[in-house]
Amino acid sequence: MNKFYTILLITVIIGCNSSGSTSIESLIENKDLDELKKRKDEYVNAMNAMKVELNEINSGIAFLDENERLTLVSKYEIKEQVFTSYIEAQANLKTRKNILILPEFQGTLEKIYVDEGQNVSKGKLLAEINDSGLKDQLDQLIIQRDFAKENYERIQRLWENNIGSEIQFLKSKSDFESIQKGVDQMRDMLSKTKIYAPFTGVVDEIIANQGSNLIPGVTNILRLVNLDDVYAEAFVSEKYISSISNGTEALVKIPLLNKEIQSEVTQTGNFIDPNNRTFRIEIPVDNSDRRIKQNLDAKILINTYKKDNAVVVPLRIIREDAEGKNYIYVMDEDKKDGVYITRKAVIKIGNKSNTDAEVIEGLNFGEIIVLEGANLVEDLQRVKLIN
Repeated sequence: MNKFYTILLITVIIGCNSSGSTSIESLIENKDLDELKKRKDEYVNAMNAMKVELNEINSGIAFLDENERLTLVSKYEIKEQVFTSYIEAQANLKTRKNILILPEFQGTLEKIYVDEGQNVSKGKLLAEINDSGLKDQLDQLIIQRDFAKENYERIQRLWENNIGSEIQFLKSKSDFESIQKGVDQMRDMLSKTKIYAPFTGVVDEIIANQGSNLIPGVTNILRLVNLDDVYAEAFVSEKYISSISNGTEALVKIPLLNKEIQSEVTQTGNFIDPNNRTFRIEIPVDNSDRRIKQNLDAKILINTYKKDNAVVVPLRIIREDAEGKNYIYVMDEDKKDGVYITRKAVIKIGNKSNTDAEVIEGLNFGEIIVLEGANLVEDLQRVKLIN
């Protein structure tokens, strides 16, 4: 009997509105906002009542119809979980200790003391350049220096005892200091004929051949690399400048090594490139297994948002209606075992990741929503779970 009155009420409302003296067009023309709102409420209440009745009718049909064919879906239960949102960027893996060893002395490469791939310690002798007789010249100059020193010290003693002239004293001093300066300069030049490792590392490549003529600052002798201090370098859009700072969590993915490393941003650039509107960031990368090489490509995911106990749904099941509102389908269990009735739930989305979205309004923990098959169902549709 109650169902009869509900349907009768709906019929009366619709009938009155359709045959009434005041049409919708007239209300709009007369700018009668109150009457329009009242009319809208009447229609909404009537439609809601019809949905309830339709739901009960469907349940009755399903209960009586043994051959009912239901859409198969899978479910997704809303549970508390941590939601994170990331910025994705391409990166290049680098090391701060990767240098080409160049000579500071011109001459012939006389000897290379290391091999490619060899581990060397800081201070290890790597190569030696022929000094072109510089050592013999230094020995001769040292003899002259020693003689000048003896002469200077002898005249100094006499001068202190008021013997001799001041000119003799000053000249002997000047001669000694001039030759000593020459000795120091020649020793410095001679030291550049021997090339030592500036840091501990691996001889990655030997470039020059023994006997090659070396030009200071031009000819490459070898490459020395240390892969202990590896970092990922990336350039990200300026729109993320307020989201990224030192300490921001980041994940470094290296596809070729099938490797992921959790880290954090340690340096953010203070300069925006005017050409592409990006700024530079650095993320240290653990390379204890020595598998990472210089200039290897990587992908970084920078954590720009994190929330505990968030309502999270997959992006692929979110739909949009004609009004631009996002919605999903909630599943309410029916009276019949294993059967659910869908219910359209309008939701408000917060932050997004590549695969998921945070729902900040419209869903509660414990609710069950349609997962697989979400694009096949409608509001108040009876569905069955995939076994």
